[in-house]
Amino acid sequence: MKNLQIIVEGSSEENFVNDVMVKHFASLNIFISARKIRTGWDRLNNKPAKGGLLKYYKFRNDVIRWIESDKGRTNTFYTSFIDLYAFPKDDESPYTLKIQQIKNPYQKIIALEEAIGKDINHHNFIPYVQLHEFEALILVDPNRLLGMYPDGQIGISRLKKDIGNTNPEEINESDQTAPSKRIIKYLPDYEGQKAQVGPLVAEAIGISELKNKCPHFNDWLNKLENL
Repeated sequence: MKNLQIIVEGSSEENFVNDVMVKHFASLNIFISARKIRTGWDRLNNKPAKGGLLKYYKFRNDVIRWIESDKGRTNTFYTSFIDLYAFPKDDESPYTLKIQQIKNPYQKIIALEEAIGKDINHHNFIPYVQLHEFEALILVDPNRLLGMYPDGQIGISRLKKDIGNTNPEEINESDQTAPSKRIIKYLPDYEGQKAQVGPLVAEAIGISELKNKCPHFNDWLNKLENL
């Protein structure tokens, strides 16, 4: 038995891990725990504030905190599930200008993950950054959105025309054209429902099809499956 700890950016990723990845990896005798990045303290509710990635050091500190809390625990591995879209570019971030300027998205993401891996510097940590956003997984098959939005056929047809035959992982990180922004443009209700709807749609598409259409996601899951 192996344990896999996944630190995620937000509720969409957390729900996808808990509802889809946990089942998939249980059959491989790999048991998963997920938690959102700790970003501070929620004074109103007197508990840690979690979710979001505004400052890189908060992600780094939380990963290291989790690793240290498991010190001495055998067969335990760690990974991340965070978006390239809006990835921090502050002075402490490994997302340097040199990496930002890489044109090929796959070369860019590999360079960033390697930089994160060097920064965390732990042999059981496998960095993963989603190209470019969680919703790229939904754009593998936009038709599946119809199950959640039965009156959204026109919007879904327009969304499909908008993305054409573009590889979902290559749909960019612009504020107007990132994967989630495109879905919201044609299905406005998604904006307030994405943490619930997104993982359900991705689950309906299925792990096999997600891996088939998303090479970087596929490479990540293959690494985890072969721990």
